[in-house]
Amino acid sequence: MNFGLLRIAIALGGTAAAAYQDHKTSFIDDRITIGMIAAGFALNLLTFDYSFIAFSIGISLAILGVGFIAYKTGQLGGGDVLLFAGLHALLPVFPLVLFDAVKGFYPTATAQAVSFVAQTNAYPFFFSVFISASLFAMLGSAIQYALVLRGKKLKPDVLPAALVGGGALASIALINSFLGLSLAQAALFSAVFIPGLFLIAFKKQILSQAIIKRIALAEIEDEDVLATEEMPDSLMEKYGLSKVITKRELEKLKKIKANKEMELFPVYKNLPRFGPYILAGLMVSLLTADLFVLLLLF
Repeated sequence: MNFGLLRIAIALGGTAAAAYQDHKTSFIDDRITIGMIAAGFALNLLTFDYSFIAFSIGISLAILGVGFIAYKTGQLGGGDVLLFAGLHALLPVFPLVLFDAVKGFYPTATAQAVSFVAQTNAYPFFFSVFISASLFAMLGSAIQYALVLRGKKLKPDVLPAALVGGGALASIALINSFLGLSLAQAALFSAVFIPGLFLIAFKKQILSQAIIKRIALAEIEDEDVLATEEMPDSLMEKYGLSKVITKRELEKLKKIKANKEMELFPVYKNLPRFGPYILAGLMVSLLTADLFVLLLLF
């Protein structure tokens, strides 16, 4: 017995709670994510399928390991890492329960292809959620920062934009040569690539005018990300500063201020909040198994 509906209910409920909290506060309570991990492990143990149990635990540990590196380098929030681990613990493989209920709304060929992807389990389900969430986050971030830059003089980095744009066009051309993309499919892929191109072309301007803020110590919150590239090299070496501001790093910043070496600190304050995008990615993946495959077959 795999408890498919119960797994989906806990995953959706936990991710929705995490997304709401992240949206409101930029934090995700560990009780939510650790509760999801514990529930997933308990349900996995109740299957008495030892290979399934080993797979679910092994991948969860891998997510935590890779995620810890991403967290320490400021690429991903600690709550996001635990949330992905919880999602994998609850849904180690593609859950067919919900998709089977809605596949009648898909064209027959698409439904068959999505069912095939779901049943083969070529990769863990969380990977599809991560890809979908990343696509949504890229689109949402592009819109968010485009609004911030609206009315300002734009300063694109031409070379990175040209390289990424050329790569995107080459990728679409390659996919078209194998699959023969329709106009609608080409438009959908362009909609995916264009936000990424915008974020790369205006990365420096977005960082300086929308994300990095110089703030006082009192405004710094736990797990804020220090813009180390904006800090003097001498201070970085002297105090051994890290990007993620924990209590230990905050003490170092207090020493810097006490020594009158710096009053305001550059911090990434307007980073996208990934929780809501993870929820969107989960919902789409539950209905499509893999959003990228659906784009190929739409």
